[in-house]
Amino acid sequence: MSAETAHTTFFGNIEAYDVHVYYDNDNPGEKQFALDLHESFKTELADLVAKGDIRLLKFIDHSVGPHPTGMFKVDLRTTEAFVRAVPFFQISHGNLSVLIHPISDQGDLADHTKHALWLGEKQPLLLHVLK
Repeated sequence: MSAETAHTTFFGNIEAYDVHVYYDNDNPGEKQFALDLHESFKTELADLVAKGDIRLLKFIDHSVGPHPTGMFKVDLRTTEAFVRAVPFFQISHGNLSVLIHPISDQGDLADHTKHALWLGEKQPLLLHVLK
């Protein structure tokens, strides 16, 4: 295994990871915390964002797909991105719930449930949309 492969390839058939940071859109303080967290993340991991190892997506202020509330999403495309982003969220997520799940050949339902990691309070996902 080359050094490049060691830093870009995930175990098994995992292609990447998604991070969903949930907030209550009706709670101005919580939404502001999420906005600040997003900016802090973008600053702290700017090198990986610039390389394309991390993709920051827009804020969604409502339930979409299996996600029960407002959120912002981050795509982690390399192992280096995962190794740096997960500790950032572990330390910085405050009272927000964070879902970290793989994108794999096991399917969306398995990726969002049995293979998922949670920081903070686990949220009830709307699983019927994944079946």
